[in-house]
Amino acid sequence: MELEKKLTAIFQQFQTKHTFKRFETFNSGHINDTFLIITQKGVNYVLQRINTNVFKKAAAVIHNKIKITQHLSKKGIQTIHFIPTKENSYYLIDNDKHLWNLSEFIENSQTFLKVNSNDIAYQAGLITAEFLAQTSDFENDLVETLPNFHSMSFRFQEFQEALVSASKTRKKQAQKWIDFALASKKEMMVLEHAINQKEIPLRVTHNDTKISNILFDTNNKAICMIDLDTVMKGSIHFDYGDALRTICNTAEEDEATISKINFNIDYFKSYTEGFLKNLASNISKQEVNYLPISIQIMTFIMGLRFLTDYLNNDVYYKTKHPEHNLDRASNQFTLVQKIRQQQHEINSFVKSIYMSSCH
Repeated sequence: MELEKKLTAIFQQFQTKHTFKRFETFNSGHINDTFLIITQKGVNYVLQRINTNVFKKAAAVIHNKIKITQHLSKKGIQTIHFIPTKENSYYLIDNDKHLWNLSEFIENSQTFLKVNSNDIAYQAGLITAEFLAQTSDFENDLVETLPNFHSMSFRFQEFQEALVSASKTRKKQAQKWIDFALASKKEMMVLEHAINQKEIPLRVTHNDTKISNILFDTNNKAICMIDLDTVMKGSIHFDYGDALRTICNTAEEDEATISKINFNIDYFKSYTEGFLKNLASNISKQEVNYLPISIQIMTFIMGLRFLTDYLNNDVYYKTKHPEHNLDRASNQFTLVQKIRQQQHEINSFVKSIYMSSCH
């Protein structure tokens, strides 16, 4: 009851003509608290509390979301529509210094936690690429809300600091994957090197392209990207590689049984077809050259983050048992190995789809 009272009070401070009836909790997000607000007349809203422990620049997170959604709306692209407060701000600060924002709920929509068909993978590729293509002419500067989020050199620095302070027990347990990480470093730095050398441009990127961050209609057609909290400047390879990391893993992210982990090449092909269909005219040949390796790189960076957290005694990710982060690291690094086994096929498929999309 206490929570309902609080949500009602917050909801009433936004510019809506509707009356709070009840709420439901969305459980798929790892960081923020998100609620479906159901009103008396059946017009529903999404109310979200931004986690200020993770997002130190929470107001900037909302600033970025508003700028990008307004940019898309002006072009007639379907996107999330945010509601201002009665004070004409797009966020509300509560007594605990948490920031809240409100958006319209898109009716007859659904999300998926896992990809279960080539069609869903293809639609995911289409909509991610549409987001990247339609924001490529966005000129306003976005605030970097999570500095070094996908920086491999930064993640290696964190990893090496963790190695110094880690307990002997944890180091021993993780030795196989510590060796793997160190041996892979040079190859895993190639994308960052290309960005630093200005071989590939920075542009607006979503930065968290897992399948549950795409809204689909009831016919399984993708509507738009959601959960825009991590929108900032980045490389399209972050979005492409991270999407395939999550879409093509045949096991859950913390599956400890290595034999269950594989890279679904069919989902990769379907996603890539959709992705390059909507982006071929908006992407340079040089960017295309780095798409295949980005799948390994984005998977590796997650493995490295999980391994670092394990060595740091689990201070960042929530864990259910002492080896949870090690299982996650092992899972992601195994997936890197599976991708490597199919890298030749991945390379030639990306090249052939790009060539056919250009003609």
